[in-house]
Amino acid sequence: MHTSIQNGQNWINILMEGMLDSYGGVTTITLSTTAMAGDVLRILVENQGRICGYGGATYPPLELKSLSKGQNNVTLNGVLLQDWIQCGINLTKSSVDSLSQSNFQASPKILQEKAVSQPGIYFGQFAANPIQDTFFNATGWGKGQLFINGYNLGRYWPTRGPQITLYVPKPFLQAQNTVLLIELTGAQQNSVSFIDHSIFNW
Repeated sequence: MHTSIQNGQNWINILMEGMLDSYGGVTTITLSTTAMAGDVLRILVENQGRICGYGGATYPPLELKSLSKGQNNVTLNGVLLQDWIQCGINLTKSSVDSLSQSNFQASPKILQEKAVSQPGIYFGQFAANPIQDTFFNATGWGKGQLFINGYNLGRYWPTRGPQITLYVPKPFLQAQNTVLLIELTGAQQNSVSFIDHSIFNW
C-alpha cells in the first residue's frame, strides 16, 4: 500500500498493519494480511500542524492532511483506492470525560497487565498533594495524546523528540485526577510518571 499522507496508522478490519510517515520517508507498507473483497481499510490521519521554510528551505505552500482527490492518493498493488468516507474524532472535554467515566464504571478493578506494544486507550487515576505544576514524563510510551481531567494537554512522541515531557499546569489538577492516554503505536509500560522538570532531547 502506498500513499503520501503526512502520518497515518493503518488497519485492515481490526488488525493494525503499520504506520505511514512521509516525513520519515515511509510512504509504502506491506500488508501482513491478505486483503479480501469486503475487508475494511481504515487510516487514522494525524494533523501534525504545518511546516514552514527555515534556514533557506522551501516547502509546498499547501499541505492537505486528508485523503483528498488528487492529493495524498492511496494505492493498493498499484490500484487507486477511491470513495473514502472521512470523519473526525470527537476529542472535546465532555467526550473524553464520558469515555473515562464509562471505562472506570465498567472496570472498577485495577488491572496490572503490561502493555504489549499495541495501540489503545489507557486510563487511570492519581492523587495530587500538594497541587502544583508538574510535567508528564513520556519516556517508555510510544506516541499519542495526553488528557488530564478531560483537558487535552498535547501530543507526546518521545522517540522522535526533542520534547520528552508535557507541561501539566496546576489549574488543571485537583486532589483526585484522571489521566487518559490515546496511545497510537504501543507502549512498553502500564504506568505514567510526573516529575518536577522538563526534559528535552536535543
